[in-house]
Amino acid sequence: MTKKQRLILYAFILVVLIWGLDLTVSLRDGDPITVRSVFSPFHFSQLIYSAITLALMHWIGTRFFAKKKYVLFCVASLLMIFVFTLLRYTIEEVIYPLVLDGLRNYPEKYGVWRYVLDNIYFGAVCIGVGISAFLLDNQVSNQRRQAELLQQNREAELLFLRSQVNPHFLFNTLNNIYSLVYEQSPKAPGAMLQLSELMRYILYEKKELVSVRREWSYIENFITLQKLRFDHDLQLDITVTGDTDKQLIPPYLLIPFIENAFKHGDFRNDSLHIRLDVSSAKMDFEISNKVSNRNKDESGGIGMDNVKRRLELLYPEKHILTYETEDSFYTARLVLNF
Repeated sequence: MTKKQRLILYAFILVVLIWGLDLTVSLRDGDPITVRSVFSPFHFSQLIYSAITLALMHWIGTRFFAKKKYVLFCVASLLMIFVFTLLRYTIEEVIYPLVLDGLRNYPEKYGVWRYVLDNIYFGAVCIGVGISAFLLDNQVSNQRRQAELLQQNREAELLFLRSQVNPHFLFNTLNNIYSLVYEQSPKAPGAMLQLSELMRYILYEKKELVSVRREWSYIENFITLQKLRFDHDLQLDITVTGDTDKQLIPPYLLIPFIENAFKHGDFRNDSLHIRLDVSSAKMDFEISNKVSNRNKDESGGIGMDNVKRRLELLYPEKHILTYETEDSFYTARLVLNF
């Protein structure tokens, strides 16, 4: 619990302990509720020793129970009964008679031993309530710490997943651009600019969410640079519909699908098909390509496992991810429910 929640809990417990029974009896019997009956000296003394008892029980719980010293916790809890009795006796049977003209809660000749026996019950109730309050506080605090730890682990994992960039793609692209520069191709400046934009997006895009249009611009640069690998025109069938400016998605979410297509696809005679449809309710993304029978790129990369894990973390039960291979064509589809 937070400090504020803990204070509210213990304040509520004190009110119930001190005034709950008296107010219930007064309401039951129809007795008038007056300021004197609600704020008597014994209510004040009960507030003092009950508050001290609850505070000590919280300290004992933190000192022993939280550290799994259960025997010491039980012993200390039992000893608190005598601490409770001593506190009450000191206030009501020693201090009050001295400062309030002989005011006592028990008859003067009641006897210390009888007093102790009489207060074992009252002390046990207060201590039991204190233990219950501590256990509730401890449980809520543990759940909050676990939730914070899970959130920190989740954020760390997402950062790690976002940081995985295929270096093989970068090296190939630099080699291709080097060839363009060496041949003094007019495509070289544009390729360098696109690579610069792509790397800027990878390195400096730290937002948790970006517009679909911004992610798509990254994909367009990626596709353009990948086309440098081919000695023939790459056939593309790309359809983008809907308002890509307003809807937000995590950065680098769609690029693994494109990377996977270029890593394993055969585009000599067949097109790369990409469809992206964005509405206020969902995003529907689909990519299809012929699977190459040649040796596949064995380099690392973001990968589809990365995508699946990010979707599990960011869109639990709010996404549909399917992929299948039929007639040598691989098709992957992702539906995000906004």
